[in-house]
Amino acid sequence: MSEILLVRAHYNAKGLEWHFVDEKISGGTIKLESEPIGMNIGEGDEWRVELVDSIREKRKLRSAVVRLVTLVRERKDWEKITELPDFWIDPLTLRCLLSWLNSGVEIMLIGPKGVGKTMIGYKLAEAQGWQEPLKVDVYTIQKTTDLFGSNAASQGTSRFVGSSLYEYIRRAIIAEREGLPDQSLVILDELNRVHARVNESLHGLFDDTRQVTFITADGSVTVHLPKNLHVIGTMNQGAQYLGAHGVDLALKDRFAPLKLAEMPIDYEVAKLVREVGILETSALAIVRVARKLRDAERAGQLTFSPSYRGCRNAGHLVRHGVSLKEAIVLGFMSWYEGELALDHGEFKAKNAQDEVAKAMAALSAKVADITL
Repeated sequence: MSEILLVRAHYNAKGLEWHFVDEKISGGTIKLESEPIGMNIGEGDEWRVELVDSIREKRKLRSAVVRLVTLVRERKDWEKITELPDFWIDPLTLRCLLSWLNSGVEIMLIGPKGVGKTMIGYKLAEAQGWQEPLKVDVYTIQKTTDLFGSNAASQGTSRFVGSSLYEYIRRAIIAEREGLPDQSLVILDELNRVHARVNESLHGLFDDTRQVTFITADGSVTVHLPKNLHVIGTMNQGAQYLGAHGVDLALKDRFAPLKLAEMPIDYEVAKLVREVGILETSALAIVRVARKLRDAERAGQLTFSPSYRGCRNAGHLVRHGVSLKEAIVLGFMSWYEGELALDHGEFKAKNAQDEVAKAMAALSAKVADITL
């Protein structure tokens, strides 16, 4: 067992410094063993740290080298969670997510763009008092080594340097070893875009052994996922998404699938009003247009439709003085092939065969009292 201490972050003119929370060992200087990778450390954050090295005088700790382990957070009883802060989710879907996560099951979130497949991981961690999740953009990974680090040149030789994921796993391992209650979450974003050469390696990482071995400049390295580290994968479903390879059958068998649904229209409107600061009538018009386009995409009439992000973009234009009609056209229609022109004050497609003409037709003659 290592010595686990509690430290607090403080920013001054020189930058970030650390202080011991325990007054019995106050006054000593603290240095991190290595700079944190992929972490945002806030003023006053308290961390559990592992003591790596120290200098003591008359039993008092004068200086210490420590390794960050976990951020102190208040754990919550997951069985009492019935909603997520500022995030709509169907109650049954939330119950499935919490049940699987707290049973050690890896989860694959499936759904169209913009339903919150990535963000929900952060909301789940916040609601339960878990560690800040680590998001990994899987599409950037070409081989297993890339997932955990890279070989870097140093003084004429090569050595393995761990990635943010490697360090995140290492901290979780220390927390488990020391009996700390903290839980961690990794979000593997767009897992269906993972390179074929990485697919087989992921099989071992998510079977009952939860480990994978790969070769580095330092020799073979084995990574083992501890029980206090949980994994959520996300995937967009549909052939229209570039670089989507699908998930192979063996990897599918290692995840529990869960589809996320689009938020209700009243929630989407209220969210747009709250986040952007526009009138409810304007927000309703924007959302209704977006939903018309989404229906057309689902029916195969269009290749693309705006998610809530697109609604937010159009809302910002309205917020800063652009007319509602122009904001909708500029915010939504620019994605579609073809051009629009003003004809007697109304926007019309120059070529009836272009996709932008189909998008305009999908909106019917009027949407929310806005003639387009």
